Amino acid sequence: MKRALTLTALTLLTAAAAQEGLYDPAPPANSAFVRVLNTPTGTVAGKAVTAEKAAASAYVIVPQGDFEAKLGTTAGKLKVEAGNFYSVMVSGGKLVLLKDQAADNRAKALLTVYNLTKAPLDLKTADGKTTVVKDVKPGESGSRAVNGITVDLAAFAGSKALGTVKKVKLERGNAYALVVTDSGMTLTQSTTKTK
Repeated sequence: MKRALTLTALTLLTAAAAQEGLYDPAPPANSAFVRVLNTPTGTVAGKAVTAEKAAASAYVIVPQGDFEAKLGTTAGKLKVEAGNFYSVMVSGGKLVLLKDQAADNRAKALLTVYNLTKAPLDLKTADGKTTVVKDVKPGESGSRAVNGITVDLAAFAGSKALGTVKKVKLERGNAYALVVTDSGMTLTQSTTKTK
């Protein structure tokens, strides 16, 4: 009987240890998540962060309050509030901090489009028939929760297509960043993994 209890205890401890490895630890209290957009070289609160051209980086944990950021050659001080998600980009020669919508609806996929061009844009299905996110101004973002679906998406400035991503599989409970630049559009699945 004693041996059976010892084996059961060891099995439970092993299962708990394996479970712990599945997830990143929760962020410290009084911190926020911050990522960069379209930044081959950058730092956020002293941490090196990079995003491929027209893409979004993973989020990094930043203590609430003021912090220094540098994207390429553009630097400045920004301020975040605990518990929120943010994206930093360069627009008009200065750093812009955008508060991201949280993906809190597990039954929907969250699409966020970031406009790094000089014209307002709409995110539509690639055939131009269905508008997903309307009138995103330069240097701003727009979001919408959508059903899980596989779809072709395009960013339009008026009737001109600025970029297209094909066969995007949007899964419920996930968040996606669409970064639009003058050279096209890139989709990145958002993640809070900070490793």
